[in-house]
Amino acid sequence: MEQSEAVNRIEIGSEVETPAGEAFERWEALLSEAYVPLAISPKQTDRFHGSLEHARYGNLHVSILAGTPQLIDRTKRLIDRNHEEFLFASIPLSGGGRVRQDGRIAQVDPGSIVFYDATRPFHWEVERDWEHVVVQVPMNKLRERYGVVDSDVPTATAFSSESAPGIVGEFFRKLARLQGDDPGAAALLAAPAVDLLAAAVVAASGGVPREQSADALNRQRVLAYMREHCADPDLGVDRIAEGCRMSRRTLYRVFGEFSDGPGTMLRRMRIERACELLRNAPQLPLSAVATASGFLTERSFYRSFRMEMGTTPGAFRAMA
Repeated sequence: MEQSEAVNRIEIGSEVETPAGEAFERWEALLSEAYVPLAISPKQTDRFHGSLEHARYGNLHVSILAGTPQLIDRTKRLIDRNHEEFLFASIPLSGGGRVRQDGRIAQVDPGSIVFYDATRPFHWEVERDWEHVVVQVPMNKLRERYGVVDSDVPTATAFSSESAPGIVGEFFRKLARLQGDDPGAAALLAAPAVDLLAAAVVAASGGVPREQSADALNRQRVLAYMREHCADPDLGVDRIAEGCRMSRRTLYRVFGEFSDGPGTMLRRMRIERACELLRNAPQLPLSAVATASGFLTERSFYRSFRMEMGTTPGAFRAMA
């Protein structure tokens, strides 16, 4: 899955030239455009600050949303005016909050995850300054690929960091942080993210993950292992399978929906590491860059680099 747009960050705040009321109107318009139409009101009128860092990976949207205390409503009137079918998941980083939907109220604190559905009214209340990771995906994608229906989604129910949904929430928390520092690496890890979200929903509803969702969890485990060990020149398919405690057959199956297998993914991770060294360590000889990136020989490094980047390591360093 390729990243379809760059990571965008927008901040809005009340200042001497911008009264809090005017800043909040801009904030409401920003969130309504980024997510779905919303009605937002401040919990305090003397100051306001909000920020949105957003990236899109195909059908998946991942953002870091922060602000001062406020109320956020998705009303029936707004739904009737703009009936968009999205599933949202919020993972608080700080501040927490309460969400109400379908007759349930959940207190959501840092480390937990909660789901809510844009096709029905919901209400968020945050009492203090807050920061959340927000994940958004079209419901029809979850229906078509995984058979998830609206009644399967346990809305306004908080799941702890120790639960299966909470573990997936931790993945999205780290993905959101990574996309600001290394968008290319975030796009690579986002490839199985819709699968992971579907697996979290199924697990939260008490169901048994379908084969695709189970493979998604394995794929994320494999990617994390590969990224941690990619600088090891002896790392190959057999070592990856052994390190992840699975057979070669299972390893290839979890990558089956993508044109790139584990070997190609590993080469790209090594090239990403090499690019980082070329940018940030200009004094490092190219032979040392090759070794530190996991390539057995300088020749294989040059060949792989040109294949992935369309230029030589030396030319890339000069441009960087």
